[in-house]
Amino acid sequence: MTSGLSDPEQAEDSSVSSQGSKEAMMVDDSDMAIRRSSSAIKTAVQNAVCLLLFMFFGPSLIMVNKYILRDIGFNFPITHTCYTSLFCTVTLWTYVYAFGIKLKHSPVVTRNFYMTNIMPIGFLQGATIVLGMTSYLFLTVSFVQMLKASTPVMIVLFLRVFNLAEPTFKILAAVSIICFGTVLSSYGEINFSLIGVTSMVSGQVAEALRLVFTQKLLKNLKFDVVESLCYVTPAATFWVFIAALLLEYPRMSWRTLSLVNDNLYIFFIAGVLAVGVNTINSVVIKFTSSLMMKLLATARNASLVIFNVIFMGEAVTGLQFVGYSISLAGFMMYNYYRKKST
Repeated sequence: MTSGLSDPEQAEDSSVSSQGSKEAMMVDDSDMAIRRSSSAIKTAVQNAVCLLLFMFFGPSLIMVNKYILRDIGFNFPITHTCYTSLFCTVTLWTYVYAFGIKLKHSPVVTRNFYMTNIMPIGFLQGATIVLGMTSYLFLTVSFVQMLKASTPVMIVLFLRVFNLAEPTFKILAAVSIICFGTVLSSYGEINFSLIGVTSMVSGQVAEALRLVFTQKLLKNLKFDVVESLCYVTPAATFWVFIAALLLEYPRMSWRTLSLVNDNLYIFFIAGVLAVGVNTINSVVIKFTSSLMMKLLATARNASLVIFNVIFMGEAVTGLQFVGYSISLAGFMMYNYYRKKST
């Protein structure tokens, strides 16, 4: 008499086992789908928060800086830039030491590395801010934002110069449209100032170069956001301090110190906003690209133009709106063809 299961019993056990395996696989697939969904939701929330912060900090800092330079009468843009850069430097390094943040690339950042990779970015960052703030002494906020739409022109140029990207014919066509729109916006400006426009365009050149070099530092050299800010911000502070010492310090008086003392809270707010701008800009570049950051910045600048026209009473001509609309259309074309080419 043999012990064991009959063929029908074996078939039933096999069926039960197969059913159990299928159920286990379905549970695993369900768990994986839930994890993917949870990850997608988390990513979407993070992106939404980054977008909101990006849309808040930039315009807020622009309006506060304009108030300090024009309304309060603190007409020392380089010194103000030096202060905000120093505020960012102290805040960042305090954060690093207070929370024991490890700068994993510190062995790589030798004196030679710092001078050849970090100091140029610091110089460009300082130049961008100084020239940008100087333009607000001569131009309206709306017109400055319109001029910023030309930044992709510089980005395409420098990406090509440094062999980081090869522009296609369609991308060059989009850039040409941006140039045409920018020229129209400038022609229609009521309070046109050659000094202001020169300062703004020079600042945009410095900004485009800074974005290209920063993208190389963050992505190609694998620096994280905190590291890049900790190393670049002191370099920017150094360059701006030298410029302020040579160009603005001789013009200062006791009235200047009194002006600062009477408006300390405004200067403090400007420092906090500067920290926010530097941080969120680096986050966007780290997880997207210099192009995506400028796309978001262009949308933000358009909103700022509308805000200043409606709520701040700035005069904008119809020709300027037409030119700016053409520039925005060209920028959207540029982004579309750029995405298709990658």
